[in-house]
Amino acid sequence: MKILYAAAEIAPFARMTYTADLLRFLPASLQDQGHEIRILLPKYGSINDRRNRLHEVIRLSGIEVKVGDTVHTMKIKVASIPNAKLQVYFLDSPTFFKKKAMFSDPKTGEFFADNDERLAFYNKGVLDTVIHLGWKPDIIHCHDWPAGLIPLLVRTKYKEESVFEKTKIVYNLHHGENKGIFDNDRILELLGLPEDVDRASLMHDGKVDMLRLGLQYSDYVVTGNHLKDQFDSLFKELDISPTKIQGSPEDVSAQFADYYSKIAP
Repeated sequence: MKILYAAAEIAPFARMTYTADLLRFLPASLQDQGHEIRILLPKYGSINDRRNRLHEVIRLSGIEVKVGDTVHTMKIKVASIPNAKLQVYFLDSPTFFKKKAMFSDPKTGEFFADNDERLAFYNKGVLDTVIHLGWKPDIIHCHDWPAGLIPLLVRTKYKEESVFEKTKIVYNLHHGENKGIFDNDRILELLGLPEDVDRASLMHDGKVDMLRLGLQYSDYVVTGNHLKDQFDSLFKELDISPTKIQGSPEDVSAQFADYYSKIAP
């Protein structure tokens, strides 16, 4: 089975929450069980190439990602998780990820003003990379609010792409944090959605909520260890009954192996 992991963090390269620690273990464990895994992560400026032994994947050089009216070229770099055989692919763009931080200023805690551009680039860049690879994922497993635009993109802008023809999308919420809320629709403009998509319908109370969109456009919703009842009212509003996959890393790995086999196309 081919499984794509889309997450903004994975230990030891980048960490915001407990999600990074789970992703250090889960994909590697599933790969050991015979699944074909790809993980795509932003190449933040805080990730040192030499220290982490990153190197460029030449055959993936020059992938173009359109954000708004501008086409950006990115590099794809790769590194292995220490003490594991699993590789992580990094989307390298100095334009968007030169900052030596993830999404907030470490000194002030303030959300970066250009995060709408950075997140549009990352969510589109993940899918553009998969298309360039010609790799057909059976499952796209999206993690938390930073990957919340991927389900929307797959079901609208990329719906005619053959690589996603049979793909199932799992949206996994691990904790109660949601910073992917924007006060206007600029991030939707940056995605370049088809004209037949009503952007107003993608907004809630005049805002774009990436987490909400992830829930609405995914096929399945899963909750993890550190999520309690923070989104229960939202689940009820959207008529979603998430599957709880919780426990130790070993337990979670076994549960996901079984879960994937049940939902795979």
